[in-house]
Amino acid sequence: MAVAVMVDIHGGAKRQYEQIVATIFPEGKLPEGWLLHLAGPSESGWRIVNVVPSQEQFEVFAREQPRPALQEAGEGDVTPQLTFFPVHRLIRN
Repeated sequence: MAVAVMVDIHGGAKRQYEQIVATIFPEGKLPEGWLLHLAGPSESGWRIVNVVPSQEQFEVFAREQPRPALQEAGEGDVTPQLTFFPVHRLIRN
């Protein structure tokens, strides 16, 4: 079953997001099996929502990709808040 993960980055901004996403999603392509990635400003900073095959797959990805990219961007002390929930339905055009 697919899982959605909401990533809230307190104090995050478009500039940091653009720099990091260019590193972790080369050529704008999602990792194998991912269904959705969206991002935008939130009340407290920046919010990202991904729909992925499993929580475990996302956790492995998060350890291997964003952490090094955050450190490279000088944002290594950022601790995103993660919220996982099962996807009951995903409707796309």
